[in-house]
Amino acid sequence: MTLLLNRSDLERRLDPGAVIDALRAGFTAGPAGTAARRVVTALPGPGSATALIPGLVAGVPAYTVKVNAKFPASRPALRGVVCLHDLESGELLALLDSATVTAWRTGLAAALGTAALARRGGGR
Repeated sequence: MTLLLNRSDLERRLDPGAVIDALRAGFTAGPAGTAARRVVTALPGPGSATALIPGLVAGVPAYTVKVNAKFPASRPALRGVVCLHDLESGELLALLDSATVTAWRTGLAAALGTAALARRGGGR
């Protein structure tokens, strides 16, 4: 059964500490052996479409495919889904709201970068 997780579902379930730990592990992991690929194409109107294939982390038996449409004048400008698939069977495990996933990833990646670059013992 495929989970459908919209913004409200994700915000209820995501724990910032757990997400930052997962991001740290992903950012410091070695190559997964399969290079990620980004495909971008213009749409006939003001937007563009992007697919990111695949998202992999060694040791995680799943991969993601992120499909977005970007409309700069809209809020949020990014709309789409992150598809989580079983690595062995390809079964679709979950569909996640990509705007929420992207916002969390961007914000917490900035926090990780700030912590990594901060002067030790600098306080606030």
